[in-house]
Amino acid sequence: MAASRIRSVLAWHVHGSWMESFVSGHHRYLLPLSPDRGPDGRGRCGRDWPRTEEVPFDRLRDADVDVVVLQRPEELEMAHRWLDRRPGVDVPAVYVEHNAPRPAAATSVHPLADQSDIPIIHVTAFNRLMWDNGCAPTTIIEHGIADPGPRYTGEIPAAATMINEPVRRSRVVGTDLLGELGATIPIDVWGIGTNELNDAPHRRNRVTGLGDMPTARLWSEVAHRRVYLHTARWTSLGLSLVEAMFLGMPIVAVASTMAPLVVPEEAGVVSADVAVLGRALNEYLVEETAAEIAGKAARSFALAHFGLGRFLSQWDDVIESLCA
Repeated sequence: MAASRIRSVLAWHVHGSWMESFVSGHHRYLLPLSPDRGPDGRGRCGRDWPRTEEVPFDRLRDADVDVVVLQRPEELEMAHRWLDRRPGVDVPAVYVEHNAPRPAAATSVHPLADQSDIPIIHVTAFNRLMWDNGCAPTTIIEHGIADPGPRYTGEIPAAATMINEPVRRSRVVGTDLLGELGATIPIDVWGIGTNELNDAPHRRNRVTGLGDMPTARLWSEVAHRRVYLHTARWTSLGLSLVEAMFLGMPIVAVASTMAPLVVPEEAGVVSADVAVLGRALNEYLVEETAAEIAGKAARSFALAHFGLGRFLSQWDDVIESLCA
């Protein structure tokens, strides 16, 4: 079912990479803006998103909103207060669950599990399987991004990885594994807060934090490295892994959550054995042809499964069905 109308969609700027794809659709996207531009009202954050409008939170009550896209539990109350309309009752709403369940893997009850008026959209099948969704209707819309092109060169004999806040998030994102795997190959780490990896006591042999940088430049830097390393133990499927596959990079990944299902055997190595991951990194370090072949397979898989067109089409269907 194709969307027949342009709808006004209210959504908070929470996950920048996901939002980059979401606001690429043909709708009118309203982004709450607070005076301090804090987490509850970031607006665009300087992003070039031509179909978005920043709306001061005290003017949302008068805004024409067709559907609310929630991404955090607290947004349910915020939307009610700022719109003076109850999401799921007075205005259609949907909740996007970006995260794997916490604190327990299989028994965590979703914050919206006790209601049936607001569908939950999971970004992976793993998330939907593991969350206790209660009576809430659920569906899956996997990630989709605009193709950045095959940028892989691999001329720098190092591993690349992208991790936001690796010190704070620690074992959840596998920060502790970087030091052990750094004995096999130098590891360059990009993302928010990665400069902390260069400071004692977090410094690890041959692990270098390179900070955050604009996406276009970041992709080029990452693609110069020989292999992409994904260390997360318990996160949803990170867009950074999908991006690396689009770039045409061979993948070495911890076999947790959704990673084993999105990295085919020909595209790299997925294992729960750190020794196996270390050997794979070393093999790609010395076998440049094998790295290039695996990278091409990774890109082919990403093109087939994570295209932006499929992502936007699925969202059009959801938005239109909510507004119908």
